[in-house]
Amino acid sequence: MKTTLTVCMLALFASLAACNSEQRSMEVDGSEATVASETGELPADVLYATRPLMGGEIYKTASFQASSLLHFDTTQLIQVLDTSDVMFVKARVHRDTTAYTGFVSKAILPE
Repeated sequence: MKTTLTVCMLALFASLAACNSEQRSMEVDGSEATVASETGELPADVLYATRPLMGGEIYKTASFQASSLLHFDTTQLIQVLDTSDVMFVKARVHRDTTAYTGFVSKAILPE
């Protein structure tokens, strides 16, 4: 149990260290078209863009009981629009040619 916990903590710290680098990567795989990859810069309403530490959902409202708009994984770029809520960020995710805007838990995003 102690070994498993240690391995998980080391993996978490390694992920956080990679995500917290000063220059964040804006690359997206070829199957996903995003504004950031097409123009090389973020839209004016985006605070920053990041990749989640684990897969999750975009909710319609800032609540875990709200209906889900989209499931995403660690390969997708999340554009953070607002961080004023205590537990959620307002975010946008592009899938194919559609942009989904909703709320994502702060717990799964790197700081």
